[in-house]
Amino acid sequence: MSTDSLAYLGDAVFNLYVKLYVLKDLKVKELHKLSNKYVSREGQSKILNGIRELLTEEESAIVRRGINSKGARKHGNDRLYMESTGFEALIGYLYLTNKDRLLVLLKEGVKWVEV
Repeated sequence: MSTDSLAYLGDAVFNLYVKLYVLKDLKVKELHKLSNKYVSREGQSKILNGIRELLTEEESAIVRRGINSKGARKHGNDRLYMESTGFEALIGYLYLTNKDRLLVLLKEGVKWVEV
């Protein structure tokens, strides 16, 4: 599967994870505001940098492919956008190959946005 396809899938998976993570008895506008902290390029970049040392060689290679993909460069040289694309590619890859590992990294990763 192409790296951009993995990032596309990872974006959807991560959005759902975050929506479930922040779900509380709040107005939708507030839930949206909470979830944006995580799904923004800044939030995803923070998560990626927070979990980098936990990644295997294979996972790191997927992230590098995502950072260097055509889709990551559509906003020029925006480092945060490129890192968020690498993060999304990793999420898509793990969703397809190892959901247990995906949950471990997501649970650890969301802590980095809350700091």
